[in-house]
Amino acid sequence: MSITLSTGIPAWFIDQFSETLYHVCQQKPSKLQKAVVVDNDIIGEDKSYDMMGEFSLVDKTGRNPQTPTLDPTTQRRWVKPEPAHNAVVYDKDDDLSMLLNPVGDFVTAFRYAVNRKKDSVIYSAFDATVQAGRKYGDSTVSWPSSTKFASSGRIIAHDTAEGNASGASCGLTKEKIELALQYFGDNDVDEDIPLFGLIAPAQATDLRGQQEFISADYNTDKPLARGRMIGQWMGINWIQYTGVTLGSSNDVDADTNVYPVWVWAQDGMKLGVKDDLTVTINVRPDLSNGQQVYVHINVGAMRMDEDKVCKIECI
Repeated sequence: MSITLSTGIPAWFIDQFSETLYHVCQQKPSKLQKAVVVDNDIIGEDKSYDMMGEFSLVDKTGRNPQTPTLDPTTQRRWVKPEPAHNAVVYDKDDDLSMLLNPVGDFVTAFRYAVNRKKDSVIYSAFDATVQAGRKYGDSTVSWPSSTKFASSGRIIAHDTAEGNASGASCGLTKEKIELALQYFGDNDVDEDIPLFGLIAPAQATDLRGQQEFISADYNTDKPLARGRMIGQWMGINWIQYTGVTLGSSNDVDADTNVYPVWVWAQDGMKLGVKDDLTVTINVRPDLSNGQQVYVHINVGAMRMDEDKVCKIECI
């Protein structure tokens, strides 16, 4: 059945395409969306989340002592979704039933666009300033960009000599990953919470060049047989993302070009979704009654807990 503006675009076709694109995006979500906590219940312009401090118990001495009470510390943080959109205009006589086929190139292109935007929003949030306080904008929490792991900081330097690291400026190594695991252990991050690491293809090459990564003596499967899929290693789920790029004098000492490799516990990052996907198809009289397919999302991300996020510098 040919569907064009000439024959009329039925409402069921618009609904079907919107639902198809939504399910396609759900079946293969963005690379980073599956690695963070997602909140799909945002109604207003922003939403707050309260991070509770540690609770502790005190010893009970004697009989019928006075009941102790505690005043737990809390920190409120805010996520503010921002809209993103775009549209494609087809000619009045183009057959949308062919162009917007569920397995066609256009649907795939739309899916990639939606997922790339979500990835970009999440990636930007790793070291972004977080809005905090009782109300949005009352205070902020910045990423400590100049404190090394050796000084109780959150950045493992490219030339670190901590732990088993050699002190030489290098890429991603087993020794640096060991320090990241130590970081999460020092911060008492729940071992049941999945850990993720975000790397560029250059760091994937670093891993494949290490004996511990490729040897069957250290792995339950065959890493090289997975090809481009790095998968899990040393308890961290590694994700390749081309958004990780070599910076300019962006190391902790501001004098060396490095790749920022973020490693985090899943609940250390949050994605807030106000509009996961909206699709409309309508007429553009200003373009000879062209058929416009419009796609809109509204998402935002934030760093929920600095103790659950660290950065490894790699050259």
